[in-house]
Amino acid sequence: MKQRILSGYYSAFDKLPDGKALAQEFECSEITLKKALDFLVKEGLVVRKRGSGSFVKQRSNAVSQSHLLGTKKRAEDRGQVVNTRVVTFKLIEATEDIAAKLKCSVGDEVYCITRVRILDGVPTIIEYIYLSKIVVPNLSIEHVKSSIYGYLSEHLNQTVHSANLKITVGHATSTEGEYLNIPIGEHLVCVAQNAYLDNGQLFEYSVAKHLCESFEFSTTYVKSETQL
Repeated sequence: MKQRILSGYYSAFDKLPDGKALAQEFECSEITLKKALDFLVKEGLVVRKRGSGSFVKQRSNAVSQSHLLGTKKRAEDRGQVVNTRVVTFKLIEATEDIAAKLKCSVGDEVYCITRVRILDGVPTIIEYIYLSKIVVPNLSIEHVKSSIYGYLSEHLNQTVHSANLKITVGHATSTEGEYLNIPIGEHLVCVAQNAYLDNGQLFEYSVAKHLCESFEFSTTYVKSETQL
């Protein structure tokens, strides 16, 4: 559906076929189709009008910065080449602090990951990621080099549903300065995130630190049905 909208198969203001017809076409349940349309609404591609149906939204020139897509997908959508340097990839036992952030038990196995995202040849983001092994089993370093969110959707058939973000500005440590080729103390945009699957399960706590000049963030505000 997204590809059809982006390619112009469906034009701005077009009314989309009803859910039953689309579910039959794509050979999926109406519930699955509704979830897909929910994501298109969140990405700002579709609007819903109660009693009227779903319509293709007229798009602005802004590029989606949805953090639910993952770093690699967002960058590739902007036409950037993404490479990844994995600094740390190991299993640890959750400390009290990590257990509190992941809502798991102290001692549970957790993936501890540090990786540097290199965009168009420039080290741009350093990510510190903690993932529950129970929720994200059998993760490999190849998945970490490519896309963790891609692994969730393509191999585990899981859907990333939502995230809580806290955005602040910090200063580069000596290690971060080394990995990002910047002076110690340089300003970095810090994005702390808790991410959830569509069953409500919290699976990730992460902090991504971005070069200020490359950081962009936009969001789409959609009124809930109770506000309409």
